[in-house]
Amino acid sequence: MRGTKLAAALAAAMMLLSGACAGARADGMVTIALDGQDSGSESGAWQRDEKGVFIRRPGEYLLTGKLAEGQILVDCLEDGKVTLYLNGVEVHHETGPAIRIEECSPRAVISLVEGSDNVLSDGAALVLDENEEPDGVVFSRSDLSLEGNGSLKITAGAQNGIVSKDDLKILGGKLEITAPNHGIKGKDCVEISGGSISIRAGRDGIKSTNKKDPDRGYIDISGGEITIFCGDDPLSFITSCRMAGGRVNLTMTE
Repeated sequence: MRGTKLAAALAAAMMLLSGACAGARADGMVTIALDGQDSGSESGAWQRDEKGVFIRRPGEYLLTGKLAEGQILVDCLEDGKVTLYLNGVEVHHETGPAIRIEECSPRAVISLVEGSDNVLSDGAALVLDENEEPDGVVFSRSDLSLEGNGSLKITAGAQNGIVSKDDLKILGGKLEITAPNHGIKGKDCVEISGGSISIRAGRDGIKSTNKKDPDRGYIDISGGEITIFCGDDPLSFITSCRMAGGRVNLTMTE
C-alpha cells in the first residue's frame, strides 16, 4: 500500500512539474510583428532596424506580418536552440536571404503554425561573398529543421530555395519551392521524414554536397510526399541516398 501511495504521489508531482514547464514555455515565447513599430526587447533578445529583425538570443519567437524589404537574421551570442514560429509571414529581401541564420547552436528550427500561409522570397540582385554565399532564400550555417502543419512558399530570384551548411531536416509542413538553381541543399545531409514538398528547380531538386566526411553528404527520405521538376538531377548526393518511406515523384525537364 505504501508503495502504491508513493507511486501516486510521484506521478502527481511529475504532472505538476510538467504543467509548470509547459506554462513557462508559453510565457517565454516572444511575439514579433514584422510590420510593427517597436524597436526590440528590453532584454536585447531581438532588435529591429532598417534592415529587418535581428535575433540575438536563444528562445522561441512567434513571427507575424509583412516585411516588404529586409530579412530575419539569427546571430546568437550564446548557445541554445532558436525556434521561429511563422504565422502568416511574408518577407522579401532583394539582395539576400529572407531568413538568414549565421550563428545558432545546436540548431535552428522553422515551425509553420497550423493553418498559416507564409511567403519568403529574394531578388535577382543577390550580394554574395567570395564563397558565393549566402545563396538561399532560407540560408543557415547551423543545423536547420523545418516542421509544423502550415504552408511555406519560397521563391528564389537567382539561386537556391533552402540552404543549410550543416544538417537539413524536414519533418512536416507544406513547402512549395521555386528556384532557378537548386531547390533544397544541405551540405552534410538532407533528411525528410514528413510534409508535402513541391520543387521546381532549374538545376538539382534536392542536393547534399559534403565530399570530405565519408559519413555525410547523403539524402535520407523516410516519409512525406515529394514532387520534383528540375533541369538536372532530382536527387544529387555524394555518399548515399536512402528511400525508406514516403512518396517521391521525379521529373527532369530540358
